[in-house]
Amino acid sequence: MTFRIAFLPLVLSVLASRAVAQEFNIDFHNAASTPPATYAAAGKAGAWNGIAAIVPNGPIGLFDLAGNGTPVQLRVAAGAAGWNGLGGWTWNNPSTSGGDQALMDDILDVGGGYPTGPVSELVVSFTGLQPGDYEIYTYSFAPDNYLPGNGGSAWTTRIDVPGSPSGQQVVGSLDWPASGHTHLQTYALHTLTVGPSGTLSIQLGAGAPDLGFGSLNGIQIVRSVPQPVSYCTAGTSTNGCTPTLTANSNPNASFSNSCLLSVSGTEGQKTGLIFYGINNSGYVPQPWGNGSSFLCVKAPTQRTPASSTGGTAGQCNGAFLLNLNAFQLTNPGALGQPFTAGSTLFAQAWYRDPPAPKTTNLSDALRLTVLP
Repeated sequence: MTFRIAFLPLVLSVLASRAVAQEFNIDFHNAASTPPATYAAAGKAGAWNGIAAIVPNGPIGLFDLAGNGTPVQLRVAAGAAGWNGLGGWTWNNPSTSGGDQALMDDILDVGGGYPTGPVSELVVSFTGLQPGDYEIYTYSFAPDNYLPGNGGSAWTTRIDVPGSPSGQQVVGSLDWPASGHTHLQTYALHTLTVGPSGTLSIQLGAGAPDLGFGSLNGIQIVRSVPQPVSYCTAGTSTNGCTPTLTANSNPNASFSNSCLLSVSGTEGQKTGLIFYGINNSGYVPQPWGNGSSFLCVKAPTQRTPASSTGGTAGQCNGAFLLNLNAFQLTNPGALGQPFTAGSTLFAQAWYRDPPAPKTTNLSDALRLTVLP
């Protein structure tokens, strides 16, 4: 049987803020080392904040993945049930090594009432975050779980992020998973939209409220990158083609990433183009003549240059591309320019189909969100 002994918290100096950043790696550690910046765990690689002691209710400044100081601060406080035996604790799990060992073999002990006793809970809160969508990885694995003295069951931890649609998750594994980090065995994963207040909190408690211990090894806060969203329904052409519009990524305001819009499955050897709008608020797709297509983009719209679909006439192997970055760079006066982070575009493809009711047909549509 193993027992954990709390130690007295030590004061940790607050790091100076130099630049705003929104992604963080945090290791709650005792004697073991902090993971290297090349270690990603289940999230992203980058510099790790090694927090060796907690000042309850006191702020701790955080640096970002690049090691730059930020205005974001972390606080640890007792949950509604208070805490019992909060402190740092270390155990060498023989199955971990490298960054896994540095992160997972030492913990902030949530406490507990082994074998019975007061319930223990804690809350880790963050302030100063920029509003936006985040993914929160909360690492919870007791490195001593493999010991038979634990009664053949793992110490588990209840983890909740208020406001997250992901709900409460119970995390814990009898031993280190052979495949490494695994959701609900070594970490909880929550999504959350942080509002203008810039705050986020994580609530933890022992998985069995009156038995065992809870564990907090570390936290990763990662900006969630939205993906292009397909909507509306493509029309069917004279030869039975139902074209699809896709994008390899969302555009970004700095043009630092690739944004290629691809149309596939069109009529071969026809002319096609992509058009977009910037505000679909309240818009209901309208029938495109008497055919099967719908106009899915609200006016005003912006046409982009036409191109050949290639392929074979009478078959559905036509396709064409739009490099959205190149279009924006060469058309600074186009609708919506200059785009800023958070702007939206609603795109759809048009192509010739002479026997169709309007001699043309339309693809499905995409909602694109401009990233920084």
